[in-house]
Amino acid sequence: MKVYLTRGWSRAAVFAIGSFILGGAMLAAVSQTSPSSGSVPLTTWTAPDNSASAGVPSGWKAQGAQSTITLTGPQDESILLGHAWIARNGAFQPGQKGIGGADLTMPVNAPLTQKLLMVYQQGYALVGRPAPQITFASATPIPVPPILGQCGRFVASLTAGSEPPQKIMGIFCSFPLDSGGLFKNLGLIAQAPAAIADQEAPLAQAVLSSYRVPEAILARILAPVTPPMPPASLPAGMTGTLWSLQQSNVMATCFDEGVLRQYGPEDLPQECGGDAPNP
Repeated sequence: MKVYLTRGWSRAAVFAIGSFILGGAMLAAVSQTSPSSGSVPLTTWTAPDNSASAGVPSGWKAQGAQSTITLTGPQDESILLGHAWIARNGAFQPGQKGIGGADLTMPVNAPLTQKLLMVYQQGYALVGRPAPQITFASATPIPVPPILGQCGRFVASLTAGSEPPQKIMGIFCSFPLDSGGLFKNLGLIAQAPAAIADQEAPLAQAVLSSYRVPEAILARILAPVTPPMPPASLPAGMTGTLWSLQQSNVMATCFDEGVLRQYGPEDLPQECGGDAPNP
């Protein structure tokens, strides 16, 4: 069974819960390159447009474009990397898109776990399915600077009607509200049938940790939908456009090093809440 959350922003794509499918992307078997390092053997796969890469287990398939990668395994496993949803701030309305092309409407101040639940509920509602139930076994905040909003790691069980139970794990982030009332959300989510999920967890974690995006592309992904207003006083020679670009670059650095690469405080730059000098 496939449940879709279509995205209405510039990167046309589809989120399929249970069997993630990226609309319009190129489906390809894993390229035979040097295996990634680590205890779980992975083969590096790069999207055809060079927008992202990830390690892929043997026997899995990968597809991707515009920084989103979707992996599908031989036992109905799936891993979604770098998928973004644009939300409009407001009361959650399952099955209804947000005004102005947003994928959904939900309150920006909701707990992070509730935001993830609403993303799933929206996907099921859009295809007329009963709302899924998600029970969180763990939800651990990731320390991030205010410019990144909220990020956390989670492990949860998912049930939906008569469908076989699933387990999901990964990273979910919800970025700050912009001046237009919109905010982005981004997920790296692994899903597998509950019967095999525990044995698949180390593999899933290895894949999640292998996801990489060039910093310039990551900055564009994380940038607010509505460009922020620059402060009244800017350093000499800096324009409002340059200031906005700088803010997006800081977001990209902090997300890459603090969330994806999981650097400790001694290695994170001060602008990301760490102790190292800023780049």
